[in-house]
Amino acid sequence: MDLKSESSTFNGWKLEDVLVGRDWAFQTKESTMSSTHQPIAIIGVTGNQGSSVLDSLLTTPHPIRALTGNPSKLSHYRQSTLHVQTTDITSPAQVNAGLKGVWALFVNTLSDYSKPEGTEEALLKSIIDSAVECGVQYLVLSALPAGMPARAYIAKSNAMEYAKQISEKSDLKPIFVQMGWYMSGFSGYMKPIVNPEDGVVEFRWSTIDDKTYFPLVSALTDLGPVVKAILENPEQWINVEIPVVGDVLTIPQVAEVYSRVTGQPARAVFLDHVPQEAIPQWISRHKGYKEAGYFPKYVGRETEISDLARKLNPQMKTFEQWLRDTDFDARN
Repeated sequence: MDLKSESSTFNGWKLEDVLVGRDWAFQTKESTMSSTHQPIAIIGVTGNQGSSVLDSLLTTPHPIRALTGNPSKLSHYRQSTLHVQTTDITSPAQVNAGLKGVWALFVNTLSDYSKPEGTEEALLKSIIDSAVECGVQYLVLSALPAGMPARAYIAKSNAMEYAKQISEKSDLKPIFVQMGWYMSGFSGYMKPIVNPEDGVVEFRWSTIDDKTYFPLVSALTDLGPVVKAILENPEQWINVEIPVVGDVLTIPQVAEVYSRVTGQPARAVFLDHVPQEAIPQWISRHKGYKEAGYFPKYVGRETEISDLARKLNPQMKTFEQWLRDTDFDARN
């Protein structure tokens, strides 16, 4: 079942009818998650996405299997339902060993630009093959939308299409979460600059303009509840692409919200080049935001991008909420 974004229909049904039906399903006493308590595995568990998913799933009765090459990063967890299994995810044999008996699998892989192009796509396809071989029933894949001319998007969207194809000839049922732009990027590699001449906080960008929309997400806090809700009734979401987004703003709107929350003057500035865009792939990615749209299917309907995520997790953070919760200050 594919989400037909262009017509707001879902396998022939109106989207609002599907979501109403889904709400009813959430209220049933015998939801899939609460009745099965079957094992769930996580690949990519030590990153922002994986740790968010882990924290949410540890609130359920499901046994959780964390497949990681860095088990020491999870040593602070004490829950009895968590089993940490040292796994080299580039080894199909080790992945297969970790997925035996698993009911559902969440996967996110790092887009490592130091590796040859095609590495991430091949890795994801190998993990998908392992999931099929081990009889995993539900795959929640952190993918990215097709149509964006940027390396990570191409790799993850190709893997998504591969999972769809594999599902037609196997028992694997894939579900796709597609992350928006991390709000934490504003406190990281795209941190705004304080102009020394007038003290105004400047959100400096190149390759985009004042009309380019940014679908924003607080990845660390908001993905986990989305995945947890998906796995409560996974049949509702098979082959659906879910943008995980809490707010959709242009950079001038980002500056406006920042100023309102912090009381500091702020503005958007568009330049030919900014030092933060140190990696060529970042430049092509940012350029794609303007030319194709972060979520190409939603161009012209950007206000709808967050609808599915908010249905799954009504507490998705807006940028204003993220600023208040983190006390982010560009001057520090």
